[in-house]
Amino acid sequence: MKAPSIRKRLFGLLLVPAVLILIAGTLSDYFTALTPYRDAYDQALFDAALAISAHVRADYQGEPRLSLPPDAIAVLRYDSYDSIFFKVTTESGAFIAGDRDLPQLPRESSNPARGYARYHGESVRLVTYRTKGPTGLLNVCVAETLHKREHTRARILLSSLAVDISQLSLVLILIWIGVRRALGPLRSVEAQISRRSARDLTPLPRESIPTEIQGLVAELNRLFVTVRATSDAQRRFLESAAHQLRTPLTGLQVQLELLTEDQAAAPVRERLAPLLEATQRLTHTTQQLLALARSDEAANLRWEFAQIDLPDLVESTVADRISAALSAGIDIGADTERGTIQGVRWLLLEALSNLVNNSIAHTPAGGTVTVRCGVATGAAFLEVSDSGIGIPVDERERVLGRFFRGSNARGTGSGLGLAIVAEVAQLHGATVSVDSGPDGKGTTVRIVFQPAGPQLNR
Repeated sequence: MKAPSIRKRLFGLLLVPAVLILIAGTLSDYFTALTPYRDAYDQALFDAALAISAHVRADYQGEPRLSLPPDAIAVLRYDSYDSIFFKVTTESGAFIAGDRDLPQLPRESSNPARGYARYHGESVRLVTYRTKGPTGLLNVCVAETLHKREHTRARILLSSLAVDISQLSLVLILIWIGVRRALGPLRSVEAQISRRSARDLTPLPRESIPTEIQGLVAELNRLFVTVRATSDAQRRFLESAAHQLRTPLTGLQVQLELLTEDQAAAPVRERLAPLLEATQRLTHTTQQLLALARSDEAANLRWEFAQIDLPDLVESTVADRISAALSAGIDIGADTERGTIQGVRWLLLEALSNLVNNSIAHTPAGGTVTVRCGVATGAAFLEVSDSGIGIPVDERERVLGRFFRGSNARGTGSGLGLAIVAEVAQLHGATVSVDSGPDGKGTTVRIVFQPAGPQLNR
């Protein structure tokens, strides 16, 4: 279902009354303009009736006769748009002159009387004038077809429509601009929120916020404070737990290692071996949890980035892992090209170390692990490739989440290594891709930084 739009709703609420008012105005202008032009045309007919009545004379027998010559009658009937008709009768209805079958208005009408009738299949406008003639009362009726009246009416209507449509268009533009400007503060709040990461929970500024959305912003800020407090509490708990566990676990691991090497402990050495392994695994998990907690702290405290030389980062990581690789029978190497980025060094070392540790753990003896860095298509990258067991294609996105291990994973890891990598990459505005290793075997994990230089994701 499509989400409702406040802009469209406001536009519609303002548009409907504006259109109704303009329609009412158009109709009012139209009907108001009809009366003057109709009266003007009727006055012309009345003037013609007066002229005709003034030329009715009594003949030598005392009968009323129209004394207009044929040329004058032709002029009276002439019109470039309409046909003109007239009829003169006595009070008793006796025909004197004109069009004998022209209808007349009832005598009860006012004087002069006006109305419409049908004549020879056309609508005509009638004006009947009763006046005193030389031999008694006369009825003079003048009529014309409605062609020029309809033409004038159409022009008035079109003119009114043109003006009102122009006004409506202007009103619509002004309404649209007004609605957009009225919703500007909402768009400003939206822009502020969209520029933030999920970790930036600082309150929104309330300066210059309209009264109508003050409550909304206040509730958002309250929510931010609540979520930030919850996030901080979780981070502090995780960091405290990791710190509190790391020291005794490290001591326990050292004591177990010494105990397993003691000749006096030979009878229980087989039992001590799994205990030592479990302690080492727990220590490793605790260290990874601490790394996650510190990465969250880096995001919340907005640590300043510094320029980092990628080859130096790779060489330092490989040097620290040579001993572990040799013990596992793995050939580890570095393939470096020049490249620099802006970042947090210890976070990137943690991420790269986790990638190398994963590759060593999941590559059989005799395999290879290669750590690379450089710049490709304008973007700096860090990459670790191995010839190990690989990661199933349908699990490559999921392994970047916390506490998820591939279905073919070796050993008993915690599932936090790649999650730390993804977390560090996100903080540096980078992306992480998981693909097959060289020749389609093993795994290649690449961290690609933004070409313009990574920035702390706020």
